[in-house]
Amino acid sequence: MILDQMTYVLSLGKADPVARQERLAVLKKKVELVKDPKRLPSAKASDLPLDIPAAYWLDLHAYQPEKVAQTLKQPMLFLQGEGDYQVTREDFQIWQDALGGRSDVQFIMYPGLSHLFMPIAGGQKATPATYKVAAHVAEEVVNDVGRWIKRH
Repeated sequence: MILDQMTYVLSLGKADPVARQERLAVLKKKVELVKDPKRLPSAKASDLPLDIPAAYWLDLHAYQPEKVAQTLKQPMLFLQGEGDYQVTREDFQIWQDALGGRSDVQFIMYPGLSHLFMPIAGGQKATPATYKVAAHVAEEVVNDVGRWIKRH
């Protein structure tokens, strides 16, 4: 996911294409190290994405949140801003596939909203600059959350 996000973010800038490709190549090597079960345990944090220690990445390998959620009995609400570049439609679909058959689980996708459920100028995909624009969470999100809480 980190590689996809950085590829997108770097594609937005006017940085030198060679420098952009070099940055992506370094990140790709770090991501490959995270995916290598033999080399990851002894890897230095500086050789891993975001300089996060191997213990974190090893823990993530063992964790399947959608499977854990399937064991939970409480109602759940999943919200997604359609213009979110940090959590994708594919991620949202994973949750729908895992829990979509339950009557106590609701999924709502909001067109034109970012990861923060705030409107995106032009209604397209968010960018890092989107987060610098002062805004409020969309009223429909607040209302949907309120209605969901009242029902459950």
